[in-house]
This record gives sequence, C-alpha cells and structure tokens, in this order.
Amino acid sequence: MKRRWIGILIVLFSTVFTLVFLEIFLRIIDPFQFRPKRDADIFASQTYRLSRNKNILYELLPDSRAVYDGIEFQINSAGFRDKPYRIRKGDKKRIIFVGDSLTYGWLIPLEDTYHKQLERILRSRGYKVETMGMGVVGYNLVQEYFMVKETVAKFNPDIMVMQIGPNDFERTLTVKTANQGKLLLTPYYDFQIPYMFSKNGFTGFLMSHSHLFKFINLKLYLLKKKREKNFVAKDIFQLGEDKAFRYLDRIIDFSRNLKIPLAVVFFPFRNNGDHYIYAALHDKINRWLRRREIPFLDLNQPFISSKTANIWVDGLHPNRDGMAIAARELADFITPLFE
Repeated sequence: MKRRWIGILIVLFSTVFTLVFLEIFLRIIDPFQFRPKRDADIFASQTYRLSRNKNILYELLPDSRAVYDGIEFQINSAGFRDKPYRIRKGDKKRIIFVGDSLTYGWLIPLEDTYHKQLERILRSRGYKVETMGMGVVGYNLVQEYFMVKETVAKFNPDIMVMQIGPNDFERTLTVKTANQGKLLLTPYYDFQIPYMFSKNGFTGFLMSHSHLFKFINLKLYLLKKKREKNFVAKDIFQLGEDKAFRYLDRIIDFSRNLKIPLAVVFFPFRNNGDHYIYAALHDKINRWLRRREIPFLDLNQPFISSKTANIWVDGLHPNRDGMAIAARELADFITPLFE
C-alpha cells in the first residue's frame, strides 16, 4: 500500500512539474501577440499625428482636413472630427461621446454619425442639447482613459457616454510612420481564442491565467478549422478583457471624482450572421456595469432585430441606416439621464 501511494505521488509530481515547465516555456516563446499579415493603413492619415502622451500613442491633428472616397474628414481645433467646440456651453445640455471609429464615423459623413443624428432627434423633441463626438479610429479604453483625463473634463459635460467596441478588448497597439510621414497602425490582433472545451468557471479561470490552456485551445481550433472551414466556436476569450475592465473602472472613478454623470453604449462587435460569438462578452459587460451602477445601452439586440436590409459599411461599422438605429435607441435611453 505504501509503495502504491509513493507511485501515485511520483506520477502527480511528474505531471505537475511537466505542466509547470510547459507553462513557463510557452510564456517565453509564445506571448500571444498576433500581428496582422500587414500593417493597417489609416485612411486620411494626414489628419493624424504621433502623440506626446505615450499612453495615447497617436491622435487626430487639430485643424487638419482630408477628403477620402468623396467624404470630408475635418478635424476641429480640439483634435476631433466634429464641429468646432466651445469651452462654454451656455444653456444647452452637453453630451460628450468618447470612443473609437464608431464614434469617429468610419467612412460616413459627419452628419450621419450616431451622435449627430441623436442631436437632431433630441432637438426635434424640444431639448436644448449639443453632442460632441470624441472618437479616434483604433482607440481602446486605455487610450480613452488618458484622453478623458486630458480633454473631456475641461468641456464640462452634463453627461459623458463611453462607446465600447471591439478595439477595447484587443490587447496592445503600436504605431509607426512610413514614407512621407504616413501613419500606420501595427496592432496585435489578440481578437479571440475560441473555447474548444465547454465554457464554465474552471475553464474560464484557466483561459484567463494559463498560457498552456490557451495554446491547447488555439491549436485544437486551428485543426478543427482545417477540417471544417465553416466551423465557428460557441464561445471565445478576448486576451484584452481584464485590462479593458480595469481601465473602464478608472474612467468610472475619474468621472465620479469630478461628478460627471457617466453612461455606456456598446455596439455589436461583429456581424457574424446567425451565431454571435460575442454574446457571452456582452452578458459579462452587462453584469459588470450593473454591479458598478452605471447606466448602459446594449445595441446588440436592436441591430439584430432591425428589418433594414443593409445597415453596415463593412460588417463592423454601421452605415447611415445603422447609425440611425443607434441614435433612436440612444434618444430614448439618454433623455431620462438629464431630465
């Protein structure tokens, strides 16, 4: 019996030692930084510049202008694609939207963005209101946190709305300049590692903390995709999740310290047809915001329920009709917050 237990302990020790060795080895050789096959060009790149704030990395160039695909991209003196901003707001309610390309207005005119359509809706209902769009293509919650600290507070908003998108859950981003000063994004597209085992508390813990577990899931997924090209995992894990929530927490604390009312709106992350692999992430965001008592609007269902045939520019960014859905939902969501 004694020899039997010794044998069992030796097997357990050997197994644990092997797993720990593989974990350390994988952390060294594979840090899960997936670069795209090529750098991501920014259209109208002459309206961008490198930022002196290393946490922001890059920003829109104040008072710059470009025309791309027949659409004008005019940057105001504050450094955002919007009409000129005034520090004093007068008797109008001021709503500032902070976000990425969805707030910036990806390949659509400024007047078609959700916040400008929202402004027209609210004014048609008799509200004295102005909306400010502080969106920059590619930004995530880390960059937005530092932008909020540097810029948003001085405009004294009645409400600040954080627009969440897929960029917020990607891990890192770098930039570089190419020929003639052109700005290129070189993102690490840590979009997702699919769960190839049933998702539960235990596998969720392993996915968050174990490189080995992530590695096994990723390799199994690639093998499955090789055999079944149309295979879609039921659940995915975003490597930037924890960091995104930490920085959203910082934004919440900052807004509360300055007594700026805060709300959140998030769009569908990608139009993947019938099976939406980001559903679990939406649920997690919902639960997290409820715990923090932050009012929020999840636009996933309104977009899914839309009977409009074409509401996308590219499956991620809404066109004018898609932005109109967001504006209508926001109008009903936001008016109780400043009445």
